[in-house]
Amino acid sequence: MPAVRARDLSKSYGSGHTRVDALRHATFDLEDGELLALLGPSGSGKTTLLTIVGALLEPTSGQVVIGDREVTQLRERERTAFRARRIGFVFQSFNLVPYLTARENLTIMSSVAHLDRAEVSHRADRLLQELGIEARRDNLPEQLSGGERQRVAIARALVTDPALILVDEPTASLDTALGSQVVCLLAEEIKRRGKSGIMVTHDSRMAAVADRTITILDGVLTAGGPHVASHHRAG
Repeated sequence: MPAVRARDLSKSYGSGHTRVDALRHATFDLEDGELLALLGPSGSGKTTLLTIVGALLEPTSGQVVIGDREVTQLRERERTAFRARRIGFVFQSFNLVPYLTARENLTIMSSVAHLDRAEVSHRADRLLQELGIEARRDNLPEQLSGGERQRVAIARALVTDPALILVDEPTASLDTALGSQVVCLLAEEIKRRGKSGIMVTHDSRMAAVADRTITILDGVLTAGGPHVASHHRAG
């Protein structure tokens, strides 16, 4: 069973002559243990697709199945609980809580996901050490470099031990050299921990670390590998 099955996903805003089709009939599978790069320029629909897969945004039509759950059929409360336990997010702006330390940004996830606090604390300490930021555990986000903040964001995505990791433009706030380092670290951590992942990027150099690449333009997916299915209908 694929980790993610997306079928005929569309997202439109407005109606009539003001209608905008942000995503058009997108269909693809993410295999278990696979890291997929979703490559496209700004405004192409890649973040829209990522947020739909991540149950943060409802599609206009279509279906998303993650594992054995059809998330597009869940009620809002059920989606919130599902996201907290089954999906880890790494956002381009880090989205760290500014008044919490690096470690607290991880341990707070025990409350968000309703997990055992001691277990999450143990995972947090291990992740901070493995990602090379243990010495910065008591620093606030504003006291960390861009690369350190991104590492904390990666650790936070992993601390609940989710099956699926979704990454939105992880290098947007970093220079090229540091961005490459962070993307390689992300790919290594996802693979080493047996997770599945989707990474949104506009940079083909960053996409090269993925197992497979799908290109998106004007809301339409283009097959980038043998396991991708996509089609485009008018409208």
